[in-house]
Amino acid sequence: MKKLALFLMFLIGMPYVLSYDNVTLEYDYPSQVFVGEEIEIKVKLTNTAGNNVWECKVRIDKEKILDYVLPFIDFKVDEAKFKAPLYYKKHDKYGEDQVSLKIVFKKGIRGGTYTIPIVFSGRVGACKDGCIPLPPQEKKIKIVVIVPKPFLSIQTNKRVEVKTDTVDIPFVLKNSGTGKAKNIVITTSPGELPTEVDLNSTELAPEGELEGRIILDASQLSTGIYTLDINLTYSDENYNNSGKKETVEIVVTKETTPTTTPPPENDKGDTYYAQGMQNLSDKSYEEAINSFIDAEFHYLNAGNTEKALECRTQIENIINLLNAEKEVENTDKYLLIIGLLIGSALSGIGLTVWLYNKEL
Repeated sequence: MKKLALFLMFLIGMPYVLSYDNVTLEYDYPSQVFVGEEIEIKVKLTNTAGNNVWECKVRIDKEKILDYVLPFIDFKVDEAKFKAPLYYKKHDKYGEDQVSLKIVFKKGIRGGTYTIPIVFSGRVGACKDGCIPLPPQEKKIKIVVIVPKPFLSIQTNKRVEVKTDTVDIPFVLKNSGTGKAKNIVITTSPGELPTEVDLNSTELAPEGELEGRIILDASQLSTGIYTLDINLTYSDENYNNSGKKETVEIVVTKETTPTTTPPPENDKGDTYYAQGMQNLSDKSYEEAINSFIDAEFHYLNAGNTEKALECRTQIENIINLLNAEKEVENTDKYLLIIGLLIGSALSGIGLTVWLYNKEL
């Protein structure tokens, strides 16, 4: 009889229990975040249960998070309660409330997609503390965690022409990654190409650019084609190192000034001798004698006695020619000839002494 009474009470109460619906929950959260960025998970509750709701809350179910992931999550707010009671309807509008859960993925976690389980619980009914537990709801939200990582590239000319002793090779570093680049270092190789690097920073933010230049010392390079490697190394926030290399073709086309060596003494003698013959042809006897005297001097220095004697013969022939002239135009010309004769005599004495010394 007692069991029958309980069964009848259950049948009477069942329509009342089943008449309630559940509340409606809406979740708002970012689909992807960076390591260290605070994540706010907004949960909006709309009371569609059919009566006032009480003791409603959401919490992160840590027991369902993987053990190796749990140490890398900082739970700022892992449980939040909605206001109570939350009315069912007022003026034909459902009661609403919103709370937030907050977490941070800490440094050291690997990039990837992680699941955060969220559980809802509450009660519904007209009594003060709520009469009937609402069916629990679980939401597994998925968040992509991005580990900030820099990615640098080098932009520069692939071919550089060098026409001077030094040349500037400008370059631009670009960070197209998601993290800051640190400890930026630029070097060049091979060492046979001496360079200096001008770069005013060792860090570069995401989407940033950094200008620099390489100063090449080409003073000792001969004409030709060389290969210069620009080597870039850098690290991320966790000191993981990365590198990049760009190759530049160096084309050296410097204009070299030919070295001039003074002509040999014998060549100088030939030059003056030819000049003397031209003066003689022009009947410029004074200039001819001077040219033959200069030619004789250089032939003697070169050891060419045959040509030196030939110059002496030319000088004597001119003197004889002048002596054969019966008329002298003026006294100045006569005195000039006397001076030339004296100079020629002295030159002849020098030639005789030189020949004598050579025979000794």
